[in-house]
Parts: sequence; C-alpha cells; structure tokens
Amino acid sequence: MKHFFALLGILLLLSACSQQTTEEDTPTSCPPDCAGGSTGVVTTINAPSDGGSVYVGDRLVASATLDDLGESSVEDGVVCITGLDGETFSGLGGCNCENFYITLDDPHDSNFEQTMVNFDSALVPSDASGNQHLTFYTRYRYTAYGPMTLCLTGDPYQETECAVEGDKLTSSSSGPVQIASVEEILSTEGSNAINVRLKITANAPTQATGQLVDLDYTSEPSCVLPTDITITGKVYVILFGEAQDCGTITFEQGEDTATTTCKLDSLTTDRFIGGQKEYDGWVRIDYGYQEIQSVAFTIVSE
Repeated sequence: MKHFFALLGILLLLSACSQQTTEEDTPTSCPPDCAGGSTGVVTTINAPSDGGSVYVGDRLVASATLDDLGESSVEDGVVCITGLDGETFSGLGGCNCENFYITLDDPHDSNFEQTMVNFDSALVPSDASGNQHLTFYTRYRYTAYGPMTLCLTGDPYQETECAVEGDKLTSSSSGPVQIASVEEILSTEGSNAINVRLKITANAPTQATGQLVDLDYTSEPSCVLPTDITITGKVYVILFGEAQDCGTITFEQGEDTATTTCKLDSLTTDRFIGGQKEYDGWVRIDYGYQEIQSVAFTIVSE
C-alpha cells in the first residue's frame, strides 16, 4: 500500500508539471512558420499622459512600455526622449536615451515579449507652467524572414516535376518590412553544378509614425539622425542549413518596394538527395526602424 501511495504521488506531481508547462508561452516558430503582418515593436507612453496635467513641485516622470508584436527579437534597441528645456527640467531636458532589449525566444526572460523603459524623473519648477510636449523615439534593429520553397534541378530547361518559374515565397514574418516575393533563376555550370539567382523584393513600411533608419544608427543614443544617407538592410539566404551573405538591399526615399538579387554559385547536384526536387529555406533581411510618438501635457500650479 505504501508503494501505491508513493507511485500515486509521483504521478500527480508529473501531471502538475505537465499542466504547468503547457500553460507557458512558447517561443516563436518563425521561420519556418511565419504568420505575417506589419506590426513590430509598439510603444505605449505611460507618463506623462497625453492631454494630462503635471503639477509644479511634483516630479515629472517619463516612461514607456514596449510590446514586441512582430516575429523578431530586439537585441540592442534604444528609446530617446526630447522636447523639454534642459535648463528647466534637469535630467529630462534636451535629449536623453535608454537602451532596451526584447526576446521572443526565451519565455523565462524578464523581457520576454515586453519591456518597460524608465527615465530619471525631474522636479517641476514654477517657471515651467504652461503647455509642454515630449517626443519618444523607439529605435531598433529588426529582422524580416521569408520562408521559401525552391525548385532545384540539374536540368532546369527540361524539368517537369517542379516549376522553376514563379514566386517561391511561402510567407513573410510580421514587422515593418515584409518580404514580398522571391523569384528563382537557374543556370547550369558544367554537368554537375548549377547557379541559383534569387530576385528578392521587400515592401517598405508605410506607417505615418515610423521610418526606416540605417543599421548603423539603430542603437545610436541621439534624437537627431542624418537624413541624407542611403537606407540599406543586410540580406542573407539560408539553404541546406547554411547562411549565404547576399550583401545589401537599398530602400530609396519615397519608394514602396526595394529589390536585390542574390547569387548562389556552383551548387553541386550531389546535394539533391534521392531525386528530390523541392527544397525549403528562407530569406532574412536585417534592417533598422524608428517609431515616433509624442504627447502634449500641461504643467499647472496648485
């Protein structure tokens, strides 16, 4: 009987652990299973509240909650605030920046899916009475994923089992930049190798409150960035478990889309296993993005 109760206790413990595990959030599965969408990191300004009041003699608090609603983690982002006079608001005036990160891969991390950014507070002096405004710049490096299925064959001109032509993209990850299409061009190189060219097209973001920034400035602690530079992203193709560096893709000012071509040289046909013709992989584009949010508030005397 003692053995029965001991065994029953172990089974109940395992059942409780199993139930607890299934209730936890699971890491993102993108790639290869990407849901798509245009949402990335969303900034919610907690304080000061838009249209609210702050009293002379109190401390002015600035904070924001960042929710990663897309399908890419943020390793090294920055939130900068500006709009207040530096001489009036000591510690909050001018330009102030705080770093942040958000992970979608580790449910046990304190910054899983969401984080909060808090700035040092400032005493509100009497000469600050009136209308004020504060602008938050949330700047970060993000990644667009585009799972694809390629038709790979040693005889692209006579292939009938799969189609070389057409869009090979199966989905795109959620974020300000989406991969729109992946077109495939094959050519032979000798009797046992092929060259693969992939024409990759990406859609630029159209949100009124955000803009692309160059990768070099995604963690820059500054409220003003250069406006006369070319915006580029880094492109990679992952195939057969290997990452191919495909250089950059350029997002021109005012254009809705950007296109680049990646060439995979000399893929030997001995990689094509057992007559298999279709192979899964994905495109990855690393880019920089900046969301801009502002609040207006009033400082009043009691």
